[in-house]
Amino acid sequence: MGVEIRVLGQVDVLVDGQPLPLGGSKQRAVLAMLALHANRTVTADELVDGLWGERPPASATKNIQLYVSRLRKALSENGSGATIVTRGRGYELQVPDDTVDAARFELLVEEATREPASAAGANGAASAALELWRGAPLADVASEPFAAVEIGRLEELHLRAIELAIDGELAAGRHAEVIAQLE
Repeated sequence: MGVEIRVLGQVDVLVDGQPLPLGGSKQRAVLAMLALHANRTVTADELVDGLWGERPPASATKNIQLYVSRLRKALSENGSGATIVTRGRGYELQVPDDTVDAARFELLVEEATREPASAAGANGAASAALELWRGAPLADVASEPFAAVEIGRLEELHLRAIELAIDGELAAGRHAEVIAQLE
């Protein structure tokens, strides 16, 4: 089974190319926060702050538990191979390292930074990173308090990937294509 968690655009989970139902905005936001920190524990307090900022409702902790429970069910019922485990007062989304598009994107941008642009062709890692970009990151949960910092960080990486891809195109002598792209 192939599972893909996507946050570079709307928050989605695909299992063998088929989307999973993820519920409402807050539940999707919990998944996004866990996915952006995949295989690391995110405390319940961090999730509460990420969803409600400085004004959480009295039921915030219970709501987090409910969202996590629903996400666990959705992930397990569809054989995704992704699991959410409880770690003390937090949760950890356990997935293979290449499951989350943002993590793959970051690795490709790092690789592109080390990969010199050459006349042999465009920067392959930068181009591969840009292919993962489906629109504004976290598009459907952008209004949640946690999102602004993550969106800014991902957009900065996106600009870096574009720069690296353009450098590769220029090194390969594709000036006309770059000019058209820049316009």
